Amino acid sequence: MLKSSHVRSIHGIHILKHKHQIIKRLKKESPIPTLYGDQVWHSSFLIMEYLKQYPLPDRQRIMDIGCGWGLLGIYCAKHFNSHIVSVDADSGVFPYVRSHEVLNDVSVKTEQATFDQLKLNDFAQQDMVIGADICFWPSMVKELKSLIAKAIQAGVKKIILADPGRSTFLQLAEHCKENYITRLEPWQSQEQTTSKGMLLIIENQLAA
Repeated sequence: MLKSSHVRSIHGIHILKHKHQIIKRLKKESPIPTLYGDQVWHSSFLIMEYLKQYPLPDRQRIMDIGCGWGLLGIYCAKHFNSHIVSVDADSGVFPYVRSHEVLNDVSVKTEQATFDQLKLNDFAQQDMVIGADICFWPSMVKELKSLIAKAIQAGVKKIILADPGRSTFLQLAEHCKENYITRLEPWQSQEQTTSKGMLLIIENQLAA
């Protein structure tokens, strides 16, 4: 499968192109994702680039929210032996996650949940929360404000979100800068030159 011209490698993980027979089969046989999870969102590569420069400790517990194809979690599992739970509101993305698990020889857990369905206890089991391209509707600003508050309260040490720079994401960033130890930084992937945008990095001073 890796010899196929329809597989690309970015930041050390293998990604199936849309023309790959596996993706074609999934689109034919599996439920079609309804929340835009049927494509690779390039903001994921921004977080991969950041973690390449600032590597994670071994075996961190990480929640990838709005995971889509699960590439962020798979990257962390492959490079840092992270324990990953990939969360998405749309279970239609999970066959794509599973296919990339196999392709990259890693294992992640999946969980179907919307942002507002995630509870304090879900975050209490995590060291870190990551997410890319997940603040594209105005309603998501409020949902993510609540999610971040729960994660901080539960003791999550760090939250990293990435976005091309949508107005909704910048609105969320302003809220976080007012309430938490927050950095908003422009970022660009060196391996995927079309990937550029903003990283929102929240540190939890209350975490042990």
